Amino acid sequence: MNSSLLTFTFARTQHCDQLTRTIYLTSKTNKQLTLNQDVSDFNAEISKAVFTVADIQDIGYLIATTFTQATTLQLCIDDTIAGQFNHQDWIKWLSFGLALSSYRYHHSNSPLLAPTMADFDLLNATSDDNNAFENGRILAQSQLIARELINKPGNVIYPQSFVEAVEALAINNIELSYLDDAMMLEQGFGGLMSIAQGSDREARLLCLDYHPQNPQLTVALVGKGVTFDSGGISIKQPRYMSTMKVDMGGAAAVVGALNAIAQLQLPIRVIGLCGLVENMPSGTAIKPGDVVTMLNKTSVEIISTDAEGRMVLADVLHYAQQQYQPDYLVDIATLTGGTGIALGKAFASLMGNNDDFIAHAKTAGQACSEPLWPMPSGDMFSTALDSDFADLRHGSEEPDGSPCVAATFLSHFIEPNQKWIHIDSAAMSFMTHRKIYAKATTGYGTLLLTELCQQLILQDQLHQ
Repeated sequence: MNSSLLTFTFARTQHCDQLTRTIYLTSKTNKQLTLNQDVSDFNAEISKAVFTVADIQDIGYLIATTFTQATTLQLCIDDTIAGQFNHQDWIKWLSFGLALSSYRYHHSNSPLLAPTMADFDLLNATSDDNNAFENGRILAQSQLIARELINKPGNVIYPQSFVEAVEALAINNIELSYLDDAMMLEQGFGGLMSIAQGSDREARLLCLDYHPQNPQLTVALVGKGVTFDSGGISIKQPRYMSTMKVDMGGAAAVVGALNAIAQLQLPIRVIGLCGLVENMPSGTAIKPGDVVTMLNKTSVEIISTDAEGRMVLADVLHYAQQQYQPDYLVDIATLTGGTGIALGKAFASLMGNNDDFIAHAKTAGQACSEPLWPMPSGDMFSTALDSDFADLRHGSEEPDGSPCVAATFLSHFIEPNQKWIHIDSAAMSFMTHRKIYAKATTGYGTLLLTELCQQLILQDQLHQ
């Protein structure tokens, strides 16, 4: 074995066998990550033409799930690719993939979250290496929190039980509070409560406040939390209706990110706000043509009750600005099918009002392999929101540019000087082409939001 190879050695804890497997990582012409066990000098070879962060994550998962009986996994990385990534990034993302390798969703009637992680140690490590390894485990645990929330069905996770599940996590350094139906009605959350009124389940606005001493910045993360989306009166087609429990994926990602941010002890104040409702058809449900007065007093004509997420987000975005005056405001939502039609499962769409902020978000997505693709919004889509009966209508009868129209609607609830981005992540909830997501949902956004906060901290430090 070439002693000059970059080598990482991982050991399974609580494993009685004494078996080592050595894997060689090298560059070849194949476009897909390939594992070959018919090689000399090593137990296996993993190769690909060009390696990405996603590949490193998948490699950790792949070696753990392939060599299940091995106590020790030794990964030897060819010099031609070792320098493509920072030493600690190799460790962090390998640790992340290793930790995810034992996760499988097991149904429980309890909303409480207990995701399982594989236990590995990093051998012969420096303190910096150990920190990177632990950071990978923190990110894995945080993403699994989001995935567990999304995987649970709508009869187990609904607005009230979502709050109970997060409260039971007892995340260190997080202050948890919430508004209930009565409080939101009293304050005038007309958009959010108009969606909630069709369900027997009460709505909630969950607030998670991470507030370290002397924070550099304040960031507000707003997540769409429609725990089940039937479409309301504008009921959805039966196909894929069972997957509509994932319509709270944005809120789940916010919870996962707050867990990571608090454990990483970032020097930044982060407020996570989850607008939690169930969208159901009933005699009390909102109807197309109804006019709703939002929290900021804008009147909105309802076109389709299946365009419910933007009504929830608009109220929570306004609340976030009035209550916290954040330096940066982010919303993330499984908002439109149009984003998936345009971008498939390669990217979530990204829109906003500040080019630098958009650039930071795109960089963050690349750094953690939760990628974003910028799309337009603004005046060119505003005619779709013209109403004869209210200040705005919340969408168009036509599907043209639906992600862009939705973002343009949300922009009406953003203060003039507020830096804001909108992330439409609908198609990214299920991602079958990644090894780390062998089954069920992805928790997309957990890594992205965490990395974005880290990017903003670095940017602020550079300008001090």
